[in-house]
Order: sequence, then structure tokens, then C-alpha cells
Amino acid sequence: MKIAIPTNDRKTIAERTGRCKEFVIANIENKQVTYSYVANHHEHHDHEAGEHHDHSHSEIVEALAGIDFMLLIKIGKHLKQDLENGKIAFKKTQETDIESAINSYLSV
Repeated sequence: MKIAIPTNDRKTIAERTGRCKEFVIANIENKQVTYSYVANHHEHHDHEAGEHHDHSHSEIVEALAGIDFMLLIKIGKHLKQDLENGKIAFKKTQETDIESAINSYLSV
């Protein structure tokens, strides 16, 4: 099983998923966890309030192809829609520590 987790420091879960530095890919086999990392190449542009813009997270969806789901704290409406369109499941967690979040998931 492969779980993607947004991070800025490889220790904690980034609160701003679309703006994270990279994604931890936790590969879980027989309750053993190995980690790899995928850079987030999504460019986020700030727009004036009320300004309409197309907002796509296609870079994130493409980079995370093949994962089973993403574990995150918060998700914006645009990223949520893009993940759903890309058939990438996601689950929210209250944990902020990556290792604790994975251990909580494994103990279920």
C-alpha cells in the first residue's frame, strides 16, 4: 500500500497541501514502512480577491499516480475536485506528525 502525505520538513504533515514542498510516499508492506519523496512542482499563483482563475492541481495528480490514498489535514475545494477527478482517494487526519499518523492508520 502506498500513502502520500504532504510535508515541508519530512517530519510533519503540511497544513497547506497544495503548497507543500514535497510529498512523503509511505510504502507499507507487511506492516513495514519505507519512505520515498516526490517534489511538489505545483505552481501556486496568488490572485486579487474576486479575480476568476482556472486553478488546476494536475501536476500533483500526475506526480501521485499509483498511490492508494493521500493522508492530509486540510484540503481546498480545487484540490479536492482534482483528486476526485484523478481517482485519488484522500483521508483527513488530526495528527500532525507523519510517523504518528501512519502508526494510527496501521493500528486500525
